[in-house]
Amino acid sequence: MALSQDLPPKGGYAPIQWKRNLPSRGFRPGIYFAIVTGICGYGFYKLIAGIRERNELARERQWGRIYLMPLLEAEADRDAYRRITSLRAKEQEVMADVADFDATKSVYNDPKFRKPAVIGFPKF
Repeated sequence: MALSQDLPPKGGYAPIQWKRNLPSRGFRPGIYFAIVTGICGYGFYKLIAGIRERNELARERQWGRIYLMPLLEAEADRDAYRRITSLRAKEQEVMADVADFDATKSVYNDPKFRKPAVIGFPKF
């Protein structure tokens, strides 16, 4: 009987895999850096736009207050005038018995109206 010897298959054996076959763990580091840089850049852009918007709103609010100031001062002057005339009427009523008392006479001896520094004191 003839001795049969094992021989390699026709075309040879498949190559031996000696390298590790690990799947890719994501993008290259440069791509991650580019993505993070883009996100941070967009965030800074929105931050600066928000700061500019806030500054514009503050400027608009300030100019609105400046434009309202004459109206508010006129309202305060009308209120002070009502209080002063009310106080003069009460003073005239209280001092009715005094002969030569005039509640409308200015204490400054000046015909020009001067706004008093203190209209009234708070009650404690």
